[in-house]
Amino acid sequence: MFHAKDNKQGYIFEQFEYLGPKRLSELKNSWAGIFRIEILPELPVESLRKFYHNKHGRPSKEMYSMLGLMILQQMHDLTDEKAVGDFMFDIRWRYALDVPGDCDGEAYLSLKSLWTMRKHLTEDGLYVELFEIVTNKLAEVFKVDFDKQRLDSVHIQSNMRHFGRIALFNRTIKKFLLNLKRQQRDLYDQLNSERFKSYVYKKEEVIFAAVKPSETTKTLSLLAEDTYFLLQQFSSNEKVKSMSSFQLLSRLFKEQCTSVDDIDHKGKKIITAKANKDVPSDSLQNPSDEDAGYCGHKGQGYQVQVMETYSGDSDDKQLSLITHIEVESADKHDSNALLPALKNTDKRDMAPTELLVDSLYGSD
Repeated sequence: MFHAKDNKQGYIFEQFEYLGPKRLSELKNSWAGIFRIEILPELPVESLRKFYHNKHGRPSKEMYSMLGLMILQQMHDLTDEKAVGDFMFDIRWRYALDVPGDCDGEAYLSLKSLWTMRKHLTEDGLYVELFEIVTNKLAEVFKVDFDKQRLDSVHIQSNMRHFGRIALFNRTIKKFLLNLKRQQRDLYDQLNSERFKSYVYKKEEVIFAAVKPSETTKTLSLLAEDTYFLLQQFSSNEKVKSMSSFQLLSRLFKEQCTSVDDIDHKGKKIITAKANKDVPSDSLQNPSDEDAGYCGHKGQGYQVQVMETYSGDSDDKQLSLITHIEVESADKHDSNALLPALKNTDKRDMAPTELLVDSLYGSD
């Protein structure tokens, strides 16, 4: 059940009065006080209502505090466990998020609740709305001057292990086989268990992790053949073909492998792995993070287009505020980022009169 309190309505009694006047004054004048007064009431909790029933079911965690938690975690660069711990025990976090009570219903938070909120923000694109609302409020509070801004891209690593091609094949095949085993056990049992068990059981993954450099080409070819075999084995089964892990396997084969007719054996194919240079830059990098791309210059992961205000006067202490972000696969070129950034900031009345960029943003 959807649960959000009115943070603009004050309390009859100061909920943190037990801290004493001096500590309470320090708390109100810290970042926690600014966040509680200026940011927390503006958070777009109504955008989350569609995920919860209005009347039935257990009450959700309080929505303002949960959205605020997601911001504070990134602001302080914390792990999930540390963020949950600070939510429950750090007085500054509890003040900033307006969580005054000590009962478990109000002050306790599980990791699952954090993960659920993150899923809502990322899968439904709500993080964009969250960013823009907070940015608008900060600009208002600090009276930010938007005239001078700069735009640049920053490469960030995907929060996943960097796979070599051998490990990529291994994990993608394994993901499919595990899903097949769970959803279509009879079909899984028809496979040669000796041939494919090395993909399924973790203790045998070391076989692929310890391949000698001289054996990589041979190993990649064997992996390509196994991938092709699985695709052919289930090519006529619509239930299997609809599985997302099967579709990832198909994508892997198209991007990483070649198939040519075997002139010595009619009706058969010769399956090989492509040379590294022939693998497209936007190819699959990780079966658990299928949107991450590859840039030959920057590597695996993502890049973020970041636009921010700045002052040309080195003595000016004016706040530098990020006005626009756009997360892209790392293979995207900067030349396509300029116009979307200008349109986005103009729509939100944050457009610059002078924008500093490097030469790549003006190229074709």
